[in-house]
Amino acid sequence: MKYLIACLILLGTHMMSAQERPEIIYVFDPLCGWCYGFSPVIKQAYDTYKDKADFKVITGGMIIGDQIGPIGKIAEFLKGATARVTERTGAEFSTLFLDTILTEGTQLLSSMEPSIAVQICKAEKPERIFDFMTELHKDIYISGLKTAIPTDYARLAKKMGFDEKIFINELNENTFKQLAMQDFQEAGALGVDSYPAVLIRIDGVVRELTRGYMKWNDLEKLINAELLK
Repeated sequence: MKYLIACLILLGTHMMSAQERPEIIYVFDPLCGWCYGFSPVIKQAYDTYKDKADFKVITGGMIIGDQIGPIGKIAEFLKGATARVTERTGAEFSTLFLDTILTEGTQLLSSMEPSIAVQICKAEKPERIFDFMTELHKDIYISGLKTAIPTDYARLAKKMGFDEKIFINELNENTFKQLAMQDFQEAGALGVDSYPAVLIRIDGVVRELTRGYMKWNDLEKLINAELLK
């Protein structure tokens, strides 16, 4: 009996410590240019704090439903926005994206399919999610990924070690679509409607660290301040 009680006490202590482990929440959208520029920052946060905190990635659903449409509708805005992203973050956009895709203006913008792709990675290769997001952004803004066409994800799937055919099939599965929609709802419940956003949950309390791009040194200071409270 004493042994059983001791085991229960140890188990309870372990459960309490697991519950108290901080959680860093990253809300982003695959089509968000600022998130593309922020990729190295959030990856560095993960590499630095993965032993001290859990990490959760949530896709925001920036362009879904009636918002899905040809990129030409916002091409002029994107030309200016991409220039600002490059100037501040150093992230580069290819001539294919800037001079061909934006100029032609016919490619569909949809956050749904790339968000589903993120759900697949979260489910099957969670330890690689930050690398996956980085490569997804590059595929969109460097290689010209047609985000609304599942078959165009073969290149990304292969690079990240997925079976291309299985990955494309999963992009069409309702299971992963539902997970993406749950992410969209969770982002809304957290009050996040612009990206990137980084939040931290400690002892059940969620605080926002940044809404929008932030340099690594500044984010590091904010995370350290929360973890030391």
